[in-house]
Amino acid sequence: MKETVSSNTVYTISSKDGRVLEVAGFARHAGAAVQLWESAGSASQQWVASEVKPGVYKLENRLSGKVLDVAQAGTANGSPVHQWDYVGKDNQLWAVQPVKGGWVKLKSVLSGKVLDIAGLAAGNGARVQIWEDVNGDNQLWKLTEVKPETTPEKQAEAPAAPRRPRPPKRQSRRKRPPLPGRRRLQSPRRKRKSKAPRAQKPAPYTL
Repeated sequence: MKETVSSNTVYTISSKDGRVLEVAGFARHAGAAVQLWESAGSASQQWVASEVKPGVYKLENRLSGKVLDVAQAGTANGSPVHQWDYVGKDNQLWAVQPVKGGWVKLKSVLSGKVLDIAGLAAGNGARVQIWEDVNGDNQLWKLTEVKPETTPEKQAEAPAAPRRPRPPKRQSRRKRPPLPGRRRLQSPRRKRKSKAPRAQKPAPYTL
């Protein structure tokens, strides 16, 4: 059957009712619950599928960097699924099994059981677990690739935004030339007052 998952690609993982798998409350810590919620396009609802071996993937949450993990390495029906730091164990690895109509089953490599909506619950907040494969609609998932809005190639092809025209330079005021036939009047200079000569003393009278 044609490969439905590309390695190192971002996906949303949606159920039959259109809700997507997310980490509850935008949590980043190990052990945070994984649930279903209506799609809002947030990073907590996006998963990076990385192929570990042919047909087997780890599913890393784009917000937290942690992976989809069966709690306590559980193998029994009803074992909850949460997020945890990646340590390369089989309870963190998922085999993608395509079925008709573009749907897949996500099978835990450790137990062979599939990812399942607990209690056939519908609506926001429904939790997920593993359960034996019973071909239920609550065990079917669709992986939809999340494509960036603008790739680097598209950015290069996009026309550059027009530049705003610069305002014209402010012209400096020029001095007007004097009108012909008219002399430019100059303010008269003040004449310095000359000091009066000092009076000389008369020479002494001699006989």
